[in-house]
Amino acid sequence: MNQMNTLADTTELIETTTSLLMGNEASLTPQRGIEIIDQWIGRLSESETTQSIAGDLQILKSLLAGSPVNADAIMDQMKLVAGKVLLIAPELGAEGEMPSLLAALATALRMGSE
Repeated sequence: MNQMNTLADTTELIETTTSLLMGNEASLTPQRGIEIIDQWIGRLSESETTQSIAGDLQILKSLLAGSPVNADAIMDQMKLVAGKVLLIAPELGAEGEMPSLLAALATALRMGSE
C-alpha cells in the first residue's frame, strides 16, 4: 500500500470516527466503538510515535467490552486518549492536513466523553 492510500484511509477513518462521536448517541454502541478502535489500533501500532495511543485504545476497547459497561472509566480513558492525540499532532506536522484532522479527532473524543 502506498503512502497516499494510507493517508487517504487514515483521513477517512478520522472523519468516520469524528462524525460517529459527534453524531447521535444511538449510533454509538459499544460494538461500533470496538470496530472503530480495532481499525485505529492497526494503524497506530505501525508508528513508534503512536504506539502508546494504540495501547490506550486497547484499554478503552477492553472497557467497552466489559459487562457491565463502566461509563465513567470509558469517559476517563477517552479523555486520556484525546490528550495524547493532541500531544502528537504537532509531531506529524510534515504530513499536510494530518495535525488539524488529529485536533478535530481529539475534540470529538473530548466531546464524546462528556
